[in-house]
Amino acid sequence: MHGGIISTVLDEAMSKAVAAMHYEALTGELRVRFRHHVAAGENLRIRGWVVEKVRRLVKAKATLTATDGSERAHAWASFLALPGHILPHRASRV
Repeated sequence: MHGGIISTVLDEAMSKAVAAMHYEALTGELRVRFRHHVAAGENLRIRGWVVEKVRRLVKAKATLTATDGSERAHAWASFLALPGHILPHRASRV
C-alpha cells in the first residue's frame, strides 16, 4: 500500500483523537515511520491518541498494527488548536 495512504490514515486517527478531546485543531507537523510492508486487503488496527497539550499545541501519536500485533507504521504529529476552540476544563485531562 502506498505510504501516502498510510500517512493519511494515521493523521486521521490522530485528528479524531484530538477532536474527541474537544479541540478544534489543524495538523502542523506529521512524522511517519514505516516499519513493515502493508498489503492491500490486509486486516489492520488503527489507533490514535493525544499525548500532551501545552497552550495551543496538541501532540498526538498513532499506530497501524496487523492482527498478529506487529506494528506496521507509527506516527507522531503536532496539532495547532484554533484560538477560542479549547475548552479549559478538558485541557487538564491530557
